[in-house]
Amino acid sequence: MVIELVKRLDEAATALLAGVNRGDASSEELLAVLSGTKAVRGKLDSVQACAAAAVAGQRRHGDGGVHVLARTAGMSRRDARNQLNTADAIDAMPSVRDAVEDGRVSFANAKHLAEARKHTSAEAVDSDADLLAKAESMQPDQFVREAKQWTARHRHDDGEDAYQRQRARRRLRSWTADDGMVHLHGEFDPVTGRRIV
Repeated sequence: MVIELVKRLDEAATALLAGVNRGDASSEELLAVLSGTKAVRGKLDSVQACAAAAVAGQRRHGDGGVHVLARTAGMSRRDARNQLNTADAIDAMPSVRDAVEDGRVSFANAKHLAEARKHTSAEAVDSDADLLAKAESMQPDQFVREAKQWTARHRHDDGEDAYQRQRARRRLRSWTADDGMVHLHGEFDPVTGRRIV
């Protein structure tokens, strides 16, 4: 059954590629192709992750499917691990999983939601409709900043751990140049930085 579906998917992708390559499609049609294939891509990423994890489980591989996915899908082990970790994380967030499977949220944005989950909780990410709406509408390079800001506001420890890491990196260096000018270079945590500025 699934082999037949893969064959039909391959035939449909081949026909779509031929249609685009003919060059007779309007720009509106091509834009529709781009938005439509975005949804398909997210679904295919989920399919690949689920299939690799299932093979690893059936054959008792210890890596959760990383080797299988990397070898059979032609990707690096790092990319395969990231894809599997993201798929595993969004399984714990039903709203996010549904949005990815419906093609409303790209797999790249789902990865940022999975990162937010690591530092907060699956329930917090999954129940925030505003965050999910931003994941649906924003490009990944924009959404990564939004997800990091959201995470900082919703951390379990109210950001104390991140603040302590920043505080440990504080430094100030001064030197006198050959022309007599005194130079300062420093980095400060947000609290100290506000007092200085």
